[in-house]
Amino acid sequence: TLGQLNAPPLTGLSHLQLDVSDLDANVEWYTTALGVDVLRGEPGRYTTVQSDKGRFRLILAAGGTAGARGALDHIAFAVADLDALITWGEHLTAIGIDHEDIVPNIVGGHPLDLFDPDGNNIELVYEA
Repeated sequence: TLGQLNAPPLTGLSHLQLDVSDLDANVEWYTTALGVDVLRGEPGRYTTVQSDKGRFRLILAAGGTAGARGALDHIAFAVADLDALITWGEHLTAIGIDHEDIVPNIVGGHPLDLFDPDGNNIELVYEA
């Protein structure tokens, strides 16, 4: 029946993978904009980045086309509260990363949207 599982439960999200047009430019953008660290990779093929607390991993893989959106609409990273989101906006502005303004209370959250070099929508959100 629906809801029953005959296997061990999933423990969380492992990673997300984005195909990008310029691997080096995207690695630089993600490490600068989001402060993630390079974990591992294979030059010219992929780079795995990870948050400093290891809560998520993002694989950036060569072979994408800039502006060619796939089935993935956006990636949303959670922040602790509205003050943290405001601080993120100030930080991004200070380091020269373009972003949209915080939108108050969209379906129970406060998103701040930014876009990587390929136009992928990265959202930082406080879920109120």
